[in-house]
Amino acid sequence: MADTTSQLAACVAEVAKFSGKNLASKIGELEFTFVGLDRASIEEKLRADSIDCSLLEAARAVKRAAAQIDVVLHALGILVFLPSILADGEKVESLSLGAGSSESKRFDLETDRRIAEFTFIEWQGNDSTRLQKIFKDFFRIAEFKTGKLKELWLTDDTYVLKYLRSGSSVRSATHKHRDIWEAFQSKYPTIEKVSDYYRLHAGSVAIRVYTPEFQS
Repeated sequence: MADTTSQLAACVAEVAKFSGKNLASKIGELEFTFVGLDRASIEEKLRADSIDCSLLEAARAVKRAAAQIDVVLHALGILVFLPSILADGEKVESLSLGAGSSESKRFDLETDRRIAEFTFIEWQGNDSTRLQKIFKDFFRIAEFKTGKLKELWLTDDTYVLKYLRSGSSVRSATHKHRDIWEAFQSKYPTIEKVSDYYRLHAGSVAIRVYTPEFQS
């Protein structure tokens, strides 16, 4: 494990050294420098700048590690906040720390008192795909029959509440999730707007925001 960590750190350092303080500037410089060069000159320039297969493999290693960061963030986020979310005596019945809930683990968290989904998104204001995922999570929680608390945990509720209260169509909110669309159509054939569905279930699904006190 230590060797793997040190290798990744070395790869990150190599890529960072290549990128410099301004990657766009570095790329522009390279584009200008290589224009007009023949093969021999290109090889000489690459050697001089230490641009080789080793650097390429380092970049690939960093990319592979970065591709897993969302899963790592999701798992760590739930685990770190778990002690401050649970009430005294509340017991965990099921956890889904990966990218999605499986059939056996219906939600990110299920305890003897609540069900919950977690999203660790840094909202930017242009998050239509992410907002569609939120609608999917909200729908799944809202439609689940249980006497337990229902919660949707977010890093920020500003964009989410604006979306859930908007006139966006349910069809567009579910166009990447055919199963959700079909289930929705089956039960709510006359509801067309996200806001109309949210209004029906806002009282049963609590939208919670991670705040500093949850970490203390």
